[in-house]
Amino acid sequence: MTAPIAVTCGDPLGIGPEVALAAWVQMRAAKQALNAVFLGPTALWERAADLVGLDADARAALVIEEPNASLDDYGAIPEIAAVATAVHGCLDGRFGAVCTGPVHKKSLLDRGFPFQGHTPYLAHLCGLSPEEAVMVFAGGALTVALATVHRPLRAVPETLTLRDIVWAGKAARDLLVQGMRLPEPRIAVCGLNPHAGEDGALGDEEQTRVIPAVAVMQRQGLDAHGPFPADTLFPAAARGRWDLVVALYHDQGLIPVKTLDFGKSVNITAGLPIWRTSVDHGTARDIAWTGNANSEHMVSALRMAQRLAADRD
Repeated sequence: MTAPIAVTCGDPLGIGPEVALAAWVQMRAAKQALNAVFLGPTALWERAADLVGLDADARAALVIEEPNASLDDYGAIPEIAAVATAVHGCLDGRFGAVCTGPVHKKSLLDRGFPFQGHTPYLAHLCGLSPEEAVMVFAGGALTVALATVHRPLRAVPETLTLRDIVWAGKAARDLLVQGMRLPEPRIAVCGLNPHAGEDGALGDEEQTRVIPAVAVMQRQGLDAHGPFPADTLFPAAARGRWDLVVALYHDQGLIPVKTLDFGKSVNITAGLPIWRTSVDHGTARDIAWTGNANSEHMVSALRMAQRLAADRD
């Protein structure tokens, strides 16, 4: 039997708990029962169960666990303790994958948490450097890996490295091959500048970093090509020409993903010894605990976690 999915609560002031339980109920109703353990303060999950309107049968089947605050230096932050418990459980085989509720980055930073969100923290918990965790969005018409994530746009041309591009392509390729059973995915890499630099007329980053990175990927056995102008690459990928697009900065990749696949696309962390999925939206504190949150995105994230956990088995 596939190990259960660890579901973390996310920001206590956000929509994570309610959409997680609403999605769980929705999957049960559709005969797609999810074997899950919900990690976070019990009172938080019980409040969400009241809001969602769980009946007696659902409450009896619900598995809630208080996270182990001693696993990490930041265990006093409940949503972080839940993540640490989930990751350690994945590493020791107790959980098959983790699906995280969205966290509020500014709130965490204000409480002394030094990581810019889940992705680098997951790498830290796995004993890896932050750069080894790659953000991938999949599940809809596009599959996109980000070579850089939360870097200010003005810093991207200065800090983007050949390694960033190669590792994003390799980690995402491994996710598709090992987690989704897609042999030999076709990979396209975006250019950084308009028209992919137009042979150096609009910038030299393509010549100095992107073209060499593609060559390295090819030498490593990846079916990689590029760089291509992003404005023509994404339509071609959406029509099925490419299995994976490597975008060089956050909005280059996420604008097309969220335009075409919002609700279907799932945030997956590649490059780690565990599988982690999450929703493709934030905490939505403005509508949290009102009963108006849409659970469609969490259903997609939970289904993807199930799929990855089953493939790992």
